[in-house]
Amino acid sequence: MLAKSKKFLPAERHLTLSNGLRVHLLPRPDFHQVVAMVTVDYGARDRLFMDQGQLISQPAGVAHFVEHRLFAQPDYDAFSRLSELGANANAFTTQTRTSYYLSTTVGNQAALQELMTFTQEPYFDLAIVQGEQEIITQEIDMYEDDINSKLYRLILARLYPDDPLGQDIAGTVESVHQITPEQLQLAFSSFYQPDNMDVVVTGAFDETKLLSLIENSPAGQRVGAKSVTKLVPELKPVITTPLEVPLNVVRNKVVLGQRWELDFAKLSRRDILRVTIIGSLAIDLVFGEFSPTYMTWYNDGLIDDNFSADFDAERHFAYLTIAAETAEPERVIAAVSQVLNDLTAQVVQLKTSFKLVKNDALSRLINKLNQIEETAIRFEGQTFDEATLQDEIAILQALTVNDMITVLTQTAVSPVASIIARPDML
Repeated sequence: MLAKSKKFLPAERHLTLSNGLRVHLLPRPDFHQVVAMVTVDYGARDRLFMDQGQLISQPAGVAHFVEHRLFAQPDYDAFSRLSELGANANAFTTQTRTSYYLSTTVGNQAALQELMTFTQEPYFDLAIVQGEQEIITQEIDMYEDDINSKLYRLILARLYPDDPLGQDIAGTVESVHQITPEQLQLAFSSFYQPDNMDVVVTGAFDETKLLSLIENSPAGQRVGAKSVTKLVPELKPVITTPLEVPLNVVRNKVVLGQRWELDFAKLSRRDILRVTIIGSLAIDLVFGEFSPTYMTWYNDGLIDDNFSADFDAERHFAYLTIAAETAEPERVIAAVSQVLNDLTAQVVQLKTSFKLVKNDALSRLINKLNQIEETAIRFEGQTFDEATLQDEIAILQALTVNDMITVLTQTAVSPVASIIARPDML
């Protein structure tokens, strides 16, 4: 299937400039749009690092704060300028990367030039930083009022105790007010180096002109400094004691999580992507809305259509989460835990449904080839060794049910963590 799709899609091109900046060109000549993204291999979890033999520890939320303030230039706002230039721009921070992207019409060189400029030229004025602290505080308060978001953070805190993964990417109100212009500058200087950045462009473009623009832009011309060494937080045991939290819920909510203990030191980044795809596929197979397990629980009234199961992985961590609304939270926890602790056997029992679930996942990925913004945003740079959407499709296409069983058998998992929010705790 991928071979057939490649017949209709131009070849992707990946190259590294002399300053270390990695450039990825994914042409889609039939579109009347261009999407470009600058991604930095640096996120909210990267709070500890070694710089010239010195251990640096930064407050929670620095990566997100840099993302917010990088648009602010000394005499203009890059976000407003991009809008004036006819581009839709945005940015986001995850636990392990920060990305700035825009979508615009074909040939809008000015917008692309701006993206390659403001992401390389920080301006952290004290008064502006202090004003931004209040803006981010409001954002934190907003997410604190979001029950699903709060439960998600709480389950991560049970899976990864005393780890930045258990905190909001934006930090806390206290940590945000500890952030100074000097700390922002240190983070930028440490991580926003050309050899720690990827530029991906997809859509319709003249490759020669585009490459010339990137090479001669501040992104392509910056001289890189020595990169710092990111430190991975030491993992502590999962907290398995069920947690009950007082939240303003109308119906019982249950969230469960399980950590996958991958050997990140030995696995290649493409192998980690393959495991991630297998994990997601296994969850679809066992907990999907057409699985016997889901249908039995649904027909028994144990769960409703708010039930969800997800698998997530980034640099140096992988986990799954399951959420449900139910009248019987303890029973859901017991039932889900039993399935998770016997996941390989569950997959073996459902072998005949593997092809159907795999083809459904393939169709969703192939459909994303029609969404060039999604094509760009899904690109995670160095997280999965520069894998693109086409690479994901190829890996999924090649998977067999025996591959899945082998990975599940060989992968150690943690005990299950769980959280209950009850309406009678208002």
